[in-house]
Amino acid sequence: MDNLILLPAILFPAIPLMMVNFGNRYNSLSSLIRKIHDELINKKISKNDKSARRYLAQIKILQKRLLLNRMMQTIASLSFLVNLLSIFFAFKYQEYFVNTFLFAVLLFSISIIIYIYELQIAVKALDKHLEDLEEL
Repeated sequence: MDNLILLPAILFPAIPLMMVNFGNRYNSLSSLIRKIHDELINKKISKNDKSARRYLAQIKILQKRLLLNRMMQTIASLSFLVNLLSIFFAFKYQEYFVNTFLFAVLLFSISIIIYIYELQIAVKALDKHLEDLEEL
């Protein structure tokens, strides 16, 4: 049981590193949204424009990506807190330690699965941009 305390120590630095990655993805998403917003406001595009439909498709994708990013950041944060709780349990209430640590790993795994799904959506968004270039 003494060596089990090393398990949360292994997970401890991984979660904040992934959260930094998630934060960077959020920053790039927010800059994309601001860019599209400014383009739409400055160009005063009507809903019937061909480019308006493209922008609306991009906006739907960005909204979904924002939702997924929020979910993965929230779940990763909860995973970090539960991991800290498991360290506390390792010293104070050893009977809860293993289950708490496994729950932290499960939460972190869910966060990574959402991250992979969000990456797939990001690739689809880039494919839409390439379709526009193919038309030229």
